[in-house]
Amino acid sequence: MASKTISVTEKVYMLLKKMKLPSESFGDTIERLCLNFTAENLIQWFDHSKGWGDMNKSEFNEYYSTIQKFQKNFKVEYGD
Repeated sequence: MASKTISVTEKVYMLLKKMKLPSESFGDTIERLCLNFTAENLIQWFDHSKGWGDMNKSEFNEYYSTIQKFQKNFKVEYGD
């Protein structure tokens, strides 16, 4: 498998290090995070989270639209 080198700030490195499980490489951690935190998962999280019940339709549509735009741009740039 081909590999790529990326540069991150010290702050991002420390955040990633906190997310890393003991048995994972940093690449494994990035893959897990990218696969688990998709737009669809965020929508499901919003749908099932307490405290969002008082959000009106307009507010929901604004959040949903933002998530959809992110997802569309991500798919265009990185594929399905």
